[in-house]
Amino acid sequence: MKDTFTQDIICDKLFQMIEKPKNTVMCKAINLWNDRYRINVYAEHERDDLVYRKIDYSCFAIVNKDGIQIIDQTPSYDTKV
Repeated sequence: MKDTFTQDIICDKLFQMIEKPKNTVMCKAINLWNDRYRINVYAEHERDDLVYRKIDYSCFAIVNKDGIQIIDQTPSYDTKV
């Protein structure tokens, strides 16, 4: 039986591993295949009185009942665990 995880559960688990970026507005976990996910964290920024959102953190990860295993990430963060 395949484990199913909601986007909120995946993002909560991620933020237990890495520091949540300042001004985070959204975290999206996209299932690519099986237990492989692309997780993007969007944050709000301001420059020259223009407010915009961009991806501040992105990773490719394996998500299963044992947790999250980050395979590749941008930018590179040291995990809290």
